[in-house]
Amino acid sequence: MSALSLRSRVVAAIALTTIVTSLLFGLITFSFAYSLEDSLFENALAREVARQQRAAQLGQPLPAPLLPYVRIHVAGAALPVDLAPQLAAEPQRREFFGGAGRHYHVARFTLPGPGGGPAIAVAETSRYLLVRPERNRLLLFLAGLCGGVALLGAVLGWWLAGRALSPLGRLAGEIAGAGDGGIPRIDPRSYPANELGVLAATLAGAFDRIRGFIAREQAFTRDASHELRTPLAVIAGAAEVMALDPALPATAQPALRRIETASADMAAALDLLLALAREQHDGRAMAGGAALLRPLAEKAVADAAARFPASPAGISIEIPEHAAVPVDPVLLQLVLGNLIGNAFQHAAPGALLIRGDGAGLLVADGGPGLAGPADPFAPFARHAGSAGSGLGLAITRRLCDAAGIGLSWRSADGRPGTEFTLDFSRIGAPAA
Repeated sequence: MSALSLRSRVVAAIALTTIVTSLLFGLITFSFAYSLEDSLFENALAREVARQQRAAQLGQPLPAPLLPYVRIHVAGAALPVDLAPQLAAEPQRREFFGGAGRHYHVARFTLPGPGGGPAIAVAETSRYLLVRPERNRLLLFLAGLCGGVALLGAVLGWWLAGRALSPLGRLAGEIAGAGDGGIPRIDPRSYPANELGVLAATLAGAFDRIRGFIAREQAFTRDASHELRTPLAVIAGAAEVMALDPALPATAQPALRRIETASADMAAALDLLLALAREQHDGRAMAGGAALLRPLAEKAVADAAARFPASPAGISIEIPEHAAVPVDPVLLQLVLGNLIGNAFQHAAPGALLIRGDGAGLLVADGGPGLAGPADPFAPFARHAGSAGSGLGLAITRRLCDAAGIGLSWRSADGRPGTEFTLDFSRIGAPAA
């Protein structure tokens, strides 16, 4: 039933209601016909009993019954053989069924006068029945009538439902026709001034607010791109100038190279994050190419070691030299940088393990484990001992979702540390 359209559900409800109503009406009509027929025979018996009592009251001989199917049995007179035992067993009963299809109505009464006494009026109505002999035909007629009425109700219901639901279908079509990347424009004035019109007006207002929000986000993204690129270009240019200075001490050369590398990484990461913010990807647009896994992991370790020089982590990298992943290298670098940097903050001495291949990657530390939010990937979710903003893991999940990389985590279970697992087997698979 859940797969039926709204129109089909309405028609089904109308048809079911019509069938139930028709059946109830048919049963009531059938019962009324039975009762009416029995009432006619009972009234006929009552009139004949009154006629017999009136004659006995006047001292006249009992007259012959006016109705041919009525017999008067005074005391001692023999009753029909198929009626007598039933009447003796149930003296208060007024209707009996005899053999060979015979049908009896009985009325006990008393004849007044000196020669009176108990008497029984018996109406053998078998040949005069109307309803019972035609019972099967009547039932077939009622069944056909119910079917016809139900069919008529379904046809009328289909037409009425179509007219009533047509505006709703048009509204649904306008919303669905906008596609995944578009926001529908709805004119509430084109819809009836009822609940549907209120719904259309509400949706139109919501879509207008969404368009305004997107416009503001696009403006912010555009402005942020410009404002962030400028200082990065200044940093890169200053580093280049400093590198050409012959008076620069040799001890400053490593730091200068790190500035140059970091500014280039920041520019690439900025382009990637802005692309995500502009929603220019299709859920798998960050997949492609072949990023070597081990060099990216080693660079992430070097960056984390520079950021956290006091970290006691002992690092074990177990990745084949030629393990490659079909994903944007900048995106994967950001993912590894966040996961490995997070592990550096919390790893116990000699307990940082990075192991994987082209199918997946494990980053495990021997720290105290995550305590605090149930979902570490939620924005601003910070656990005990964290010095970050709570956005690193949230950004990591967004990046993984954009590239089709599976991301899961495990902590506690009676063991120290936290494990983050990347599943590369989903890359390139259609979005669910």
